[in-house]
Parts: sequence; C-alpha cells; structure tokens
Amino acid sequence: MPVYRLHKFQEKAFLSRKPIRCMVAGIQSGKTMTGGIFLGAGQADLKEDENMIMCAPTYKILNQATMPTFLKMFGHCGKLNKVEAVFKIHGGGNIFIRSLTDPNSMEGITDVKRIWLDEGGLISRYAWENVMGRAAYREAPVLVTTTPYALNWIYRMWEDWKKGDRDDVDFIQFRSIDNPYFPKKEYERQKAILDSRRFNMKYNGEFGKMEGLVYEEINLVQAKELPAGTKFFGGLDWGFTNPFALTVRAITPYREHYRIAEFYKSGLIMDEVIDVCRARMKMFNIELFIGDPSSPGSIAALNKAGIPCIAGDNRVREGTDLQIKLIKEERFFIFENENPNGVDEYNSYHYPEPKDYKIDENQKEQEPVDSHNHGIDADRYVSMHLENAEKRHGADVPTNKIPTDTMRRLEWLKRGGSSRDRIVI
Repeated sequence: MPVYRLHKFQEKAFLSRKPIRCMVAGIQSGKTMTGGIFLGAGQADLKEDENMIMCAPTYKILNQATMPTFLKMFGHCGKLNKVEAVFKIHGGGNIFIRSLTDPNSMEGITDVKRIWLDEGGLISRYAWENVMGRAAYREAPVLVTTTPYALNWIYRMWEDWKKGDRDDVDFIQFRSIDNPYFPKKEYERQKAILDSRRFNMKYNGEFGKMEGLVYEEINLVQAKELPAGTKFFGGLDWGFTNPFALTVRAITPYREHYRIAEFYKSGLIMDEVIDVCRARMKMFNIELFIGDPSSPGSIAALNKAGIPCIAGDNRVREGTDLQIKLIKEERFFIFENENPNGVDEYNSYHYPEPKDYKIDENQKEQEPVDSHNHGIDADRYVSMHLENAEKRHGADVPTNKIPTDTMRRLEWLKRGGSSRDRIVI
C-alpha cells in the first residue's frame, strides 16, 4: 500500500473510531484525499462478498473530484467497471460508486463495510437517512468530507455534537490554510475580496447560511395544541425515484398556517400512496388534498379511492412569493420536531448562481434550483389553493377584523402560547 503523509487534521479523521466521522473544512484542505485513503485502507480486510461505497451528491462531483482522487491513489488495486459503476478489488470485494442525485441509488447493496460520502453537505436529509440505512446492518463506519454549504442536516448534527448529545459522531473542522500545501498568499487574497460569511464557509470550514437562499427566515415552533375551529389540508408532491412528499397544513381561525407533519418516501406504488393519504386523512381529519398538477392520473386515483384531491397551482414564482409573504407576516410556522426534512429543505432551497441563470422571454425572473424541494412544493400547492379560495369566497375568519400583529400576539398568549415557543432563523 502506498505511504501518504497526513497533516494533523487528516490524521485525526483517519484515526477516529466513531461510527460517523465528519471532516468539515475549507476547500483544497485535503478532505478528498482523506476519503480516498479511508476506502483504500478498508480494502485490506474486505472479503469476496463484502462491499464499500463511494458516493457524492452529483455525477459531476463524482467524475471530477471524488473518483479521480481515489483512482490516482489506489487504481492499481483493482479494476473499474464504468458500466456497473463498481471498482472490483483484486483481492476480493467491491467499491460501489453512486451519485445521490437519486437518493435511493444505494438500494440493494449489502454487506457494506465502509462508506465515504464526499461533499456531503450538498445532499438532502432524506438522502443522508438512506446512507445511514446502508451502514446499519454491518455497523459500517461512515466518513463525510465536505465544505459547509448551508444550515442543514449536517449543521444540526454538529449542533447536537457540540452540546454533547451525539457521542456517535466526531467532527473535525479546519481551514484551507491548515493544509501545509495550500498557498498562504491565495488565502489572504480571498479573505480580502470575499464577504466574511462566504470566506469563512469556503476557506475556514465554518457553517453559515447558504448564499442565495429563497427563504432567508423560517418560523419554527414546538408542536402544541391548536385552537378549536382549526382546519386541516394536505399537500402532495408525487415521486417514485425522488420521494413522494405529503405535508399536513393546519389553518387556525386567525388565519395562522402551521405545517404540523410530513411524510417522505421513495418507491411507492399508487396503492401505497393511497394507503398513506387515507391514514393521514383519518389521523388529522384532513378535508382536502392539493397535489402536483403534473400527474392527473394520481389525483384521479385518490378521488376514486374516496380521498378528496384537486390539482394545485404550480406557478413557482407566484407560489414562492406567497410563502415568503406568509413567513414575513408571521403567519406560516413549522412544527420543528415533526418536520425534519422540511426544515432541511427550507434551509437549503436556493436560487442558482448568476452564471447558471437560464432566463428566456417567457421567464422574466430566475426560479429556484429544482432540488431538495419536495415538501416545499407540497406546501406551495396548499398555500396557493387557500389564497385563491380566500379571494373567491372571502376569508374564513372571526366576525371581528383580522387581528393586527399585536392582536395576533395577544391571542397567542391567551391560548397559552409564549414568544419563547417560536424560533426565527
């Protein structure tokens, strides 16, 4: 096996014995090299029927960074089968190579002994749960190498680790300049030209808000009892390869919106979707589902099964603006602990980089990147339906005028609420 000299942070990650090891660091700090060594070292004990997994958020990252780094160091140890996306080790065993563009791309891989997830900060929480599912049976150690991109699932795991609530995780954070080969002059140049938030994320490995977020703020509350007269609706975003998403919206008599529950799962056939919707309809007394209009057959199947469902309004720009308006008016809240995937999506949903804008004559403004947005889309359909219904029929609110911000807070306190229940991030 080749000999590689590791700097102290690489060594700490490599020697960690925690089930999950997260290297969160600046660019070109040696993260990817450590991932390659992590898999390379695992080849020695691999038996004929045992496997490891190398994965990344996209094929582009896999093909331009993750896989070339590994092959440069350990390509002589086996043979790459590009068609099957597997590296067959000469001494026995396989390294499966997977893009998490499809979050279920690992399904069917058994006897997994190690997993390396490169640039893991870019994947969804749903995809991360699938990674952990592959590791579970053999208690395979997982190495995540990434630059921080958002205040998403990995940031929340880091927060729990900092508080001492995750003894199964080890975080190793360091700067680009902690790699002795990174040019100090370039580090200082970038520090001078970038805003501090972006510089600290990109070169110091510090967590921060993703640039270009659609939802700069979201209102998180702890689950609590809602007032009498609250009505319930369901939002549906169809999926098979991508997860089918169902979100439950509660509307109080004071026109406050609460996302109180969620369901995400890939690979569901229509009969299973019907079972999920029927169960939630009974559980929450949902009076109507509003679904993605792109699948009229799915909507018809729900109605045939006795589950009321209509096609939603899929104007992305208008729906997004409405969601932002509801959030800013402090009328849209998320039950934090009941919606982990939703919280992750709202903290990751962003506009494209300027160089990626694709604006034609029919698209006057750029739309958000179509990723990590399944529950967000379901929320959008519900909000647009309720807004359109209100315009047609008038607001279903108490006989007195719609409360002002001050009156809404007073009513909240009367019902046992507290300003401490709400967290704005």
